[in-house]
Amino acid sequence: MNGTVVISGVGMSSFGRFLDTSMKDLGRTAVEAALADAGIEVPDVQAMFFSNALAGLITGQECIRGEVVGYGLGLAGIPIHNVENACASAGNALHLAWMAVASGMYETVLALGVEKANHEDRQRMFSAYAAGADVEESFAVGDGAGQDRSPFVDRQARLAAALFEERGVTAEALARVASRSLQAAALNPRAHRRFGATPEDVLKARVVVDPLTVLMSSPVSDGAAAAVVTSRPEAVSAARSVRILGSRMATRPPKDLPDAPNAVEASARAAYEHAGLGPADMDFAEVHDASVAYEFMAWTDTGLCEPGDEQRWAMEGVTEGGGAMPVNSSGGLVGRGHAVGASGLAQIHDSVAQIRGEAGPLQLERADTALVQIGGGVVDWLTAASAVHILGRS
Repeated sequence: MNGTVVISGVGMSSFGRFLDTSMKDLGRTAVEAALADAGIEVPDVQAMFFSNALAGLITGQECIRGEVVGYGLGLAGIPIHNVENACASAGNALHLAWMAVASGMYETVLALGVEKANHEDRQRMFSAYAAGADVEESFAVGDGAGQDRSPFVDRQARLAAALFEERGVTAEALARVASRSLQAAALNPRAHRRFGATPEDVLKARVVVDPLTVLMSSPVSDGAAAAVVTSRPEAVSAARSVRILGSRMATRPPKDLPDAPNAVEASARAAYEHAGLGPADMDFAEVHDASVAYEFMAWTDTGLCEPGDEQRWAMEGVTEGGGAMPVNSSGGLVGRGHAVGASGLAQIHDSVAQIRGEAGPLQLERADTALVQIGGGVVDWLTAASAVHILGRS
């Protein structure tokens, strides 16, 4: 694969709790914005990669989710590929879109992620989330898991406890990072949580599973995000296009290779190699933070932070907007919200805005190169899949 592949347009709906808004309507908002941003029309799209994780269990729409949404958008007749990979679904969709263009098969394709996760029946919601793990195994540890919360929160709590024991991380450090994301989300017009919060607010919030409070984990969100991926010469040379410098995915390593890189580590290393860059070349990052514990782990798994340095990073503000390595300056999943099948493309939407210099009050001083990472699912305790993209100026 060779040639320059760029993101020429992005679009996104607001993230939030939208019980009366359909997948079709959410998708339309994101697609219309992305096409307008790219300066193209529906007939210019040669294929679509559609990501969704929960619709089958939440709405009952199985099998042809992308075709159903695409038909109403006028995207009938083109190849539509349905992608489902838990929280990594939209990152996976972008990876496939990149491959389709980089291979020369298509010139212009669309990656679209849509999620309808909220439902009046909360048990249905949490049962849907539980399907992101091996259903023959269980890692829920507290009463009520699967009834009043996602079982993934139990896993997040265990990981937070491990960070405390093995890396010297404190609850105050988790709270400071969560506060950073919530304060950023207050300035993000499409974010789910726009109220902001101090570290003290985060610590005083309702405890879900000790040591995690409700403000340390992402909310259940509905939403959509899209990106136009192309090799068209006029788009490649356009000032607002953003290059995909590296794109890679990885899954959980075999159990009999305990020292093998986990999915996040493997996908990050491969993406850096593809881009010919390293962690020190990144100006900012968007990483998976379904909880702040996941974010702390992503710092080290992607090579941005040395293991054991997480507490200092948190308390000295290294990942804040004015820090040496801004992370999740959009608000992340904790603040912007987590619409499972769309979150990976929401990360791309906000990273593209940063690189273009169009992030408004969230704009970073230095934003030429970005690492974007999202993981999904659990197999035998470890992350099942991870997608990493390296973005840079065209």
